[in-house]
Amino acid sequence: MLDEIVLNETLKEEPTEIQLKDLNQLIVQLRKLRRKYNDELHKKEIEIYEELAESLFELRISKLVEGKEIKGFDSDFLQVLNLMKRIYTNFLSGKYFNLEDKILCYVNVKFSMKNKTLHPGDLILLPLRQVLALITLNYITPLEVE
Repeated sequence: MLDEIVLNETLKEEPTEIQLKDLNQLIVQLRKLRRKYNDELHKKEIEIYEELAESLFELRISKLVEGKEIKGFDSDFLQVLNLMKRIYTNFLSGKYFNLEDKILCYVNVKFSMKNKTLHPGDLILLPLRQVLALITLNYITPLEVE
């Protein structure tokens, strides 16, 4: 099943729409296999499925980077990568106000960080790694140079 999806994704120019319902049975079987058997043959089988999953992920990423729209169960995962790309590009092209590796951000919703409560409209200087996590949750918006 997974090998067919990888082959299909490889052969088509456009990303295929992969539904989780089509993969659920395989996922359940592999989980049972992991729990039930601990011999070399079954470990190798699982390793092959892991390689197929990684290949599918890389194929989907390459199509995303090319600007193609990804539909299916993995679209949310891949949109995070698209967000990473946008932050990376905007940071390196000077679109954000920054101080070294920190970006100045607006706070969108009330949340606490390091024993300090932040409120909508507050400004905060955050390291890149935290910007990605918090922007994904829509807690912050980087301040952009107009």
